[in-house]
Amino acid sequence: MNTRLIAVAILGAFAGAASAQSTVQIYGSVDGGVRYMTNVDAAGDSQLSFSGKGTNKSNRLGFKGKEDLGNGMDAHFDVESRMMLGDGTQVGVLFNGQANVGIGGAWGAVDLGRQFTPAFKTIVAYDPFHFLYTGIATSISATMGVDDNNAIQYNGTFGPITARAEYAVGEQPGSAQNGSTRAVAMSYANGPVSFGGAYTQKTSLTGLDTNHYTVGGAYRLGALRATLGYANQKDHVLVGADTATKYTWAGLRYHASPVVSFTGAYYQTKKSQAVAIADGKKDLYMLGGQYSLSKRTYLYADVDRANLSGNMMTAGQTSQNGISTGVVKIF
Repeated sequence: MNTRLIAVAILGAFAGAASAQSTVQIYGSVDGGVRYMTNVDAAGDSQLSFSGKGTNKSNRLGFKGKEDLGNGMDAHFDVESRMMLGDGTQVGVLFNGQANVGIGGAWGAVDLGRQFTPAFKTIVAYDPFHFLYTGIATSISATMGVDDNNAIQYNGTFGPITARAEYAVGEQPGSAQNGSTRAVAMSYANGPVSFGGAYTQKTSLTGLDTNHYTVGGAYRLGALRATLGYANQKDHVLVGADTATKYTWAGLRYHASPVVSFTGAYYQTKKSQAVAIADGKKDLYMLGGQYSLSKRTYLYADVDRANLSGNMMTAGQTSQNGISTGVVKIF
């Protein structure tokens, strides 16, 4: 009996040590809501739709873990799937959110796999809605892509400064550049002030480059937080038919109480091409409110209007109005 007790105690000690060194976390969010939108087709019809993959926040299920390697080093992973709440189907590939593994330490971290781009990680700090309402606000489009496949990425934070660099492998026979992505980013955050910038270059499978850069910042004063951002993208998709897209946005968030906040934002998208008929512009005005029921559950609502011209029009319509409301549960 004593021998058994000793054995159990030894196994318990080892199990405790292992659990202290390694952690695995299940996380995610579920957004259920509806959206009403006008002028969705050439006839000027309106549409009431379910949130699907998430109107305010993306529906996701993820698993991430970290193992202590000693000497300040760790090994970690993150895999994340997206789903449609309305019918339970999967959005895209199994882990279309993230799928990466890496090594980290005091010097930063190097991760390999599908992961959020340096531009995405930089812009989120100065987007008025922090990348909520991704299907409505145009800040996601201003990242030139949320995720990169086959990416080797470095992220390091030293005091108020964060540096990022990425190379995404193109996997094309005979060319290390075709299909690849190169990116760098840097941001600063200290007290009420934060700002940053990122530069990205993607090469198509045929060897044509798309160049993108973004800069922006935010300032917090009491219950108010102001944000301002800009992004410029030049697509060399066809010889002699380059497309330039410029994104500008500004916003203000007000925390009326610990559980109530309001955000107003303006987003502008301008496209231009060598052929003038391809030019277009979108001016989007948004006002959103959020009421927290707990630290992980909140109600949301937004009203928005988009003025459209040129090739930015939807089904020939020059304006669209939208209203969204729903509930989000984070776990």
